[in-house]
Amino acid sequence: MIEWYFPSNDHGENKGINDSGVATFRGTPLKSLAREICQNSLDAAIDKHVTVEFINFEISTSSIPGSNYLKDTFEKCAKYWGGQKSESTKKFFNNAIKSISSDTVSVLRISDFETKGLTGSKRIDDINTDWMRLTKSTGSSDKKGPAGGSFGIGKFAPFACSDYSTVFYSTVDIEGNSAYQGVSRLVTFERNDGETTQGIGYYGNEKNTPVFESLNLDPNFSRNKDEYGTDVYVLGYRFSDKVDWERDIVISILDSFLGAIWGEKLSVRVGNVEINKSNLDTLIEEYNEDLQDNYVTEYYKVLTSQETKWFEQNHLGLGTVKLGYLLNDESFHRKVAMIRQTGMKIKDGKGISGFIPFSGVLFIEGDDINERLRMLENPEHTEWQPERANNPFEAKQLIKSLTDYMKKCLEELIKQGSQEEMDAAGVATFIPDSSEEDDNKDKEENISDNVVEIEKREVNRSRESTTLPMNTGDDETEEEVEPVSGGDETDWPHDNPSDNPPVDPPRPPQPSNYVPGTGRKISSPKQIKPSKFMYICNNPDEGKYMIDFIPSANADSGVIELFLSGETESFKANIISATQIGGNELNVNGNAISGLIFKKDEHIRMSLQIDYKDYCSMEVRAYENKA
Repeated sequence: MIEWYFPSNDHGENKGINDSGVATFRGTPLKSLAREICQNSLDAAIDKHVTVEFINFEISTSSIPGSNYLKDTFEKCAKYWGGQKSESTKKFFNNAIKSISSDTVSVLRISDFETKGLTGSKRIDDINTDWMRLTKSTGSSDKKGPAGGSFGIGKFAPFACSDYSTVFYSTVDIEGNSAYQGVSRLVTFERNDGETTQGIGYYGNEKNTPVFESLNLDPNFSRNKDEYGTDVYVLGYRFSDKVDWERDIVISILDSFLGAIWGEKLSVRVGNVEINKSNLDTLIEEYNEDLQDNYVTEYYKVLTSQETKWFEQNHLGLGTVKLGYLLNDESFHRKVAMIRQTGMKIKDGKGISGFIPFSGVLFIEGDDINERLRMLENPEHTEWQPERANNPFEAKQLIKSLTDYMKKCLEELIKQGSQEEMDAAGVATFIPDSSEEDDNKDKEENISDNVVEIEKREVNRSRESTTLPMNTGDDETEEEVEPVSGGDETDWPHDNPSDNPPVDPPRPPQPSNYVPGTGRKISSPKQIKPSKFMYICNNPDEGKYMIDFIPSANADSGVIELFLSGETESFKANIISATQIGGNELNVNGNAISGLIFKKDEHIRMSLQIDYKDYCSMEVRAYENKA
């Protein structure tokens, strides 16, 4: 007889509402649902491509197999746990009773195609079949090599999206069998015969065996006998009233499976939204704002740009890894999508470079390395945790080797970057010093075809009426003076300067930028030397640069001045705009950037545009602007 069966716990442990498997996915139910379903479908692919559908519909409550028995069960559960102080169990079952008592119920159908389906439904004594692992096993997974799952708890994700914590599975498998069964993950309750239950129930034949035919709850859907795959029906779909539930699933799929979609391993339909390689452009643009936090737009640029540089190697003899880098977009967050062989992104790699803007995609394709990494994944498949390995040290070294490889490839790309990509002076930090052999080679002067107008300036050494601050270095003995522009820090001031200062009688040197006798006290900017200055030209045609400046001292009102280096002298670099990377727009006046806060040995990173359209050498001067 086909009906619901809830096995007795034989007076053993009582099971409460907080099922550990289901609770794992309650924090991010829709995101987890999309990840787990698509991953499982990719693992079951017959060939190289899989299609998955997420369709929400409503049916009459009476159409649910065993709906009356299920309602009665909810009431028994609520009664059994009614004496608890905690409201979570009461709230869950009161909501379930209210929902199943209504005329209609919302259902989410999740179907995959071009997969093997759930094989082994008729081998009820074999615990190692796909059917048994899905319906009657907990924490069991027999997947090997490149397969995505490793814990056997991904099947709990649909239950976290059900107001009834109840799901029906239906399959047409590649062996030619059809089968379906309902699974309800509830709590311990007392049956009519006085026995208490384990909390989990099955809809099917005696001994909790499946019904050997297909189940079609969706009136607009049916599966042909040669259309292999699996249908998952989530009863009492709890997000049907949420306006953006489809959007949440689409974003999760684009974030988690961009690599699989781009590689044409996966196509997905969510309601009326189609997700495949051919319409990725449209989807990325439509969901761009929601995808920013996941860096999906950046990764898509890596996959589609002609400027992306690709590296490939047999990593540690464990199989192929492919790495693509795209540089010089100031909006990039310096992350790498680390994608396993199934096409699912596991994590965003970071800590590769703290300054150069880049985005990257790493495809981990080798079977052996996928097998090792799979065993290190957490249950949500969002991190590799070495402590899960039998040899944590070896696991740490494997993960570190991937990070080292990403760093090495980035440095190699910078070293070999052409002048069309970045300024050689800006990457001097990464390039080794030239050898003596190189020094002995004939040198060629680099001549640009661009005609550049250079402003000719005459230095006026005459007395000026304006006063400029100057710091003598001794606050107690400072006096007010009138400055004269130009000159060195010290000189021999007199009416008719000559090439040789007078020797007899000797006079102590005096600051040259003042005329003594005024008695007015001033202070001058305090020079701050850079501990490090680095710049990269990321767009010579527009004069765009990135600057990394590390001050050697603290200052509350710092100023940085930039100069273009010529053969014999330097010229002010007229700055059009400047923005602190990750911060706000900066104050610009001519060649000076002001209003900066200097902290000793801490980076000040900014992007800027100058009024000079070519590669150039650049100098920096910094000081504290004292009032």
